[in-house]
Amino acid sequence: MIKVKLVLIFSLFILATACKKQQSEANWLARVNDRLITVDEFRLFYELDPNFGVNSSGLPALKTELDRMIDQHLALILAKERGLLKEPPIKRAIQWEKRQAVLRAYYRTKIGQNIHIEQADLRKAYVQRNEQVYLRHLFTKDEKMAQKWFKELKKDSSLFRRFARQAFHDSILAKNGGVLGWLPIAELDEALAKGVDTLRQGQISRPIRTRWGYHIVQILNRKKPAIFREDEFLKQQPLLEKWLRRKKGLALSQKFIAQTIGRLNPQPDPQLFLKMWLAIKGDNNLEKMQLTREHALTSPLLEKIRRAMKNDLASPFIHFKGGSVSLAAFLGLLQEIPLTQRPRFKTPRELSLQLAKIFRDDYLYRQALKEGLDSDPQVLAELQRFKENQLYYYFVNEIVDTLKIPAVVVRYFKTNDQTAIDQFPEITKFHTLQEWQFNKAEQILHQRLRRSAPEIEIDVQKLQEENKRINWDRPIRMFMIRKPS
Repeated sequence: MIKVKLVLIFSLFILATACKKQQSEANWLARVNDRLITVDEFRLFYELDPNFGVNSSGLPALKTELDRMIDQHLALILAKERGLLKEPPIKRAIQWEKRQAVLRAYYRTKIGQNIHIEQADLRKAYVQRNEQVYLRHLFTKDEKMAQKWFKELKKDSSLFRRFARQAFHDSILAKNGGVLGWLPIAELDEALAKGVDTLRQGQISRPIRTRWGYHIVQILNRKKPAIFREDEFLKQQPLLEKWLRRKKGLALSQKFIAQTIGRLNPQPDPQLFLKMWLAIKGDNNLEKMQLTREHALTSPLLEKIRRAMKNDLASPFIHFKGGSVSLAAFLGLLQEIPLTQRPRFKTPRELSLQLAKIFRDDYLYRQALKEGLDSDPQVLAELQRFKENQLYYYFVNEIVDTLKIPAVVVRYFKTNDQTAIDQFPEITKFHTLQEWQFNKAEQILHQRLRRSAPEIEIDVQKLQEENKRINWDRPIRMFMIRKPS
């Protein structure tokens, strides 16, 4: 009987795997050697990019994005051939992303089953999310640029139109001052929706960080839905459920984390933490503990701490219920974190809170490994996409660093010398020399990657269907949840 059950379970597993594989293969949009790119993968890829670049709309824009996705896979192959995945900075970045993907999977397993969405919740969310706002916005991937715009706009809000011309390739937004028109809050990215919800009419937001970059928005007007439309509610129901699941999931995650921390009660050793802080400060003045500027735990600073506390490296630094972590082990953990993700601080409290978060994530990561979540299919897929993306931009930046820029191009961006247009007609699509350089580097990389003669097959019909699905007339298409035209 047991043998029959095992055979049945195994057969069902094989059948489910085969069905999933057939479904994936039936939904493929492109083949690159032995790699299948599905429609869903591609949709997620291009929706994470807020600007299609030179081909800013239509089928050419989608084809450009698909080419970029294919090139990212080819870049990973090239990186493996050159042994780049063994380079310490790249290896560290990949390991960090793996930890984050495993943690996300851990939260899904612990919290997902506790998320329940009722019909009443969906209807309430529909009313809340369908308040409409008339707004304009700016976008940049550069945090410093966003902060600069915000600082200038606080002095003179009329600069919004000028900054919009700098911000957008999209001719509609560049010409109309970034005005997006009337939009339901439900269609905005969640971080944007949250930021918009706190603004008064006419108020300009601080830079709002989303997965794409930094946004500055201004609410020009608001209006609530006049009636509850059942047909529109049914259309939005899948998206509303997704939004509610994410919202409830975040709340449950925070509760789960708080319970975990409360149970473990991790605390840095007071004397060792004081020694660490004084080593960071570089003096023994206990009256003035705050730093004059923000610091990051760079590798030289970590080495400075090691030297100053060489006699304490074996001592317990983090105490928690059931154990402790030595100073040497904790400094080693910090060293493995990519520089951009390491703690930044000006006060002892800020550093202490961030060290506690690092301990928490490391503890939960180890728990997740015990459950084998590093082999979770979604974790592996997320890690694959991260590698492809990172190595692609590694090669792009490598080309940018060595790219020779024609003098006529430099003059165009510095003095608006129009003679460059005859030789480089696409130059009018770019607002800065850096954008032009980056685009040129992508073109060069594209040519290099295709020289390896990879086997590439694209389902043109599916690409055309995807193009029909998008309403290209909507000026903010990349910052909203798309709906079929």
